[in-house]
Amino acid sequence: MRLLAPTLLVVLLPLGACKKDDPKADDTETPVGTDPDTGADDDVGAWLSMKVTPDGKPAIAYYNRTEDALAYAVGTISGGSVSWAKEKVDSFKDENGLNPGDAGKYASLAIAADGTAWIAYQDTSNGTLKYARRDPATAAWTVGVADIGGGRSSDAGYWASIALAPGDAPVIAHYDKGEGDLRVARWNGTAFSGSVAYSGEDYVATDTATPSADGNAGEYAKLLITSEGSEYVAFYDRAWGALRLANGSGGSWSVETVDDSGDVGAWPDLVLDGSTMHIAYQDVGNQDLKLASGSPGAFSVRTLDSGDYVGADAAVYVDSGAVGAFYFDGVDNDLKRGNLGGDWSSARVAGDEGALGYHNETVTIGGVRYVACYDYTHRSIWFASAS
Repeated sequence: MRLLAPTLLVVLLPLGACKKDDPKADDTETPVGTDPDTGADDDVGAWLSMKVTPDGKPAIAYYNRTEDALAYAVGTISGGSVSWAKEKVDSFKDENGLNPGDAGKYASLAIAADGTAWIAYQDTSNGTLKYARRDPATAAWTVGVADIGGGRSSDAGYWASIALAPGDAPVIAHYDKGEGDLRVARWNGTAFSGSVAYSGEDYVATDTATPSADGNAGEYAKLLITSEGSEYVAFYDRAWGALRLANGSGGSWSVETVDDSGDVGAWPDLVLDGSTMHIAYQDVGNQDLKLASGSPGAFSVRTLDSGDYVGADAAVYVDSGAVGAFYFDGVDNDLKRGNLGGDWSSARVAGDEGALGYHNETVTIGGVRYVACYDYTHRSIWFASAS
């Protein structure tokens, strides 16, 4: 498929500065930008997650770094432009100007058929996994703790990934940094309960080239649930430098190694095309974009893009039977897009006006593919059509 330049571009909030020598955004960077609604300096859009509402509108959950808070926006596309209705979800300053804490990183969004929106995210102040639920009738948000992790001192909620099981019951995969485990929390109708899906195993070195490492698995967790209820979580096993895939139904998990050739498996994203699963991920050691295709127990692996410092923040998709992905170019701080039509071909989508390609997400609405990412230069959300 021929790559086209975006035809529609909407920035939610403007202004900022770029750190061109940093290939990934640093959470400690001083936020800049202006929110036209409040007049406050706001840095918005990090850790964004995008889905489509039942009436065909793009919806984005994201972190407001200035407020240390979680926000939500729904866009109305009309005549080549988009207008956004924004909502404050959790951890914004109260009427007295007091900040209740830091919550909203690692946001992950799912939307049920009835319009109920679910967001999984980290409460950084307390080291827990939280959830937010939006009532489609009242537009009111309910928030609560979904999981606290398994350590003596809670340090969980990293890399939250939410998906809906049959019946629209939410399931959340996340990384428990305190224990180095992959955890999964499930909704029972009134609350979430969490458990370990995979406990990282210690790596014992057999030579002096690679040091031994304590078990540490679950980073970059990405959850997919099929219409039949099968659950898959792709994740990075840091201790072993491997891409793992957990496969289960209702909490009984089997875990396989998809790729362990070097140090691989960061930033996985997965999609099903019929019975074929495609997992895009980064080769950490070589900083390349890789793709695993097949089914549990039978994956073939190939390198898609071996350019310098590429492959992070991949968003994989299938259009008309062809695999494609949006991903980050860490040398030029650009958003790239590639398509697998026999051979892999890729091109820069955007980046001339700033550092783009962070936290990439893509959806299709009315036959048109859209992409959103965090604009690190302008500290805002970049949204465009890409068909």
